[in-house]
Amino acid sequence: MFDAGGRLTLLVVAALAYLFLPLSGTVAFVLARSPRIRFHGAQAIVVGVVWPLALLAASALSASATRVVWGVGALVWLALLTGTALGRDPALPGLRGALGGLAARDEP
Repeated sequence: MFDAGGRLTLLVVAALAYLFLPLSGTVAFVLARSPRIRFHGAQAIVVGVVWPLALLAASALSASATRVVWGVGALVWLALLTGTALGRDPALPGLRGALGGLAARDEP
């Protein structure tokens, strides 16, 4: 569905995977055929699950910890969104291998 073939389409759809975490990542991962889009969809799912869990854990510690986790998460989210939109393939440490293999599969 998402594979119109153009480079601009690949850039936009891969970046859109990060727009509404983790829902847009799930849509990109399930519907796309391109390994690049599927990788970014899978990574968006991971970020969309880990960031709220980290916020929840930080809120149990203190308001300051919550603000720090929110700020770091926001910076990571913006870096992934803009980096992907610019045609780069930013990956969180340790995820490229696991998610790359998952994205390369024919079936989700």
